[in-house]
Amino acid sequence: MHLLAKIIPLDVNSENLLGVKIYSRMLKLKQLLSKISANNKLKWPVVNGNYQVVNQKSQIAVCTLTSEGLRDTIINWDEVAITGSLYTPNLGIESIILNTISNPNIRYLVLCGKDSPIFLAGQALRSLFDYGISPDKRILNAKGHYPVLFNLTIEKIQHFLNQIVLIDYREELNTDLVYKNIQILKKKSPYNPYLNDIASKIAIADEVVFKVLKPIGKKIPLAYDEKGFFVIEINHNRNEIKVKHYYSNNEPGFIIKSHSADALLRTILENNLISQMSHAAYMGAELTKAKIALKNNLQYLQDQPLKTTNQKVNG
Repeated sequence: MHLLAKIIPLDVNSENLLGVKIYSRMLKLKQLLSKISANNKLKWPVVNGNYQVVNQKSQIAVCTLTSEGLRDTIINWDEVAITGSLYTPNLGIESIILNTISNPNIRYLVLCGKDSPIFLAGQALRSLFDYGISPDKRILNAKGHYPVLFNLTIEKIQHFLNQIVLIDYREELNTDLVYKNIQILKKKSPYNPYLNDIASKIAIADEVVFKVLKPIGKKIPLAYDEKGFFVIEINHNRNEIKVKHYYSNNEPGFIIKSHSADALLRTILENNLISQMSHAAYMGAELTKAKIALKNNLQYLQDQPLKTTNQKVNG
């Protein structure tokens, strides 16, 4: 304010209204910037995902792997900072790393619940701590599909390994036992000032860069498929979706019946009955619609909106 008084002269009434107005606006701007800064500091977790924050100041994170039901109990534990699931040994682990290193309070990561028998994300996370990564950021000795931390820098991965102690209770579904061990961890304080210092210097939330594609507004008509076409029907009494395949000359080909839209589409694709991506997308959408109709007792007619069973369908 003193500087403004020197720069802006007094008016005829020996007052400095202009200086006061400028100073007032500067204060408001300062307050606004402070709020923005505070909000940015509170923005945690930095990556969206299948998890729930409990106590941001806690030093323990819990990963329930594929056992999402465990979270219903764990979210009531104030000793836990965050709890969530993990299915994939790449994007899933990347999200855990980013959310962990962006909160310097977290020191322990507890693994519990059932690991995915296909992707083995828990095994990959264990291997990350035991064996590290290759120069191309592949987790050494991980057995799941594509265990590569492609979107992270080596610096962030190493920061995660320095910050976190992994507590491996994979396949453990007894929440009482998990809670007892969390109580033990709570009493420990593996404080590391180095980690707190570098956490503020690393750009934590890396933006994964995607190329933007504009959605196509108009429906693209299906081109002629040399493999033929399909007629879809549902039978509520049998809880069944029926797909009839016809060759391009209208001769009958195959018939497939199932209550599962996924199984029907896989059967169609694995038997090479479709030659065009647009046709496959169409069948996926129609089979999903048929599944919804079957589940909710709705009337299904191919290529038309779903109707309740007491409504008439135009045409």
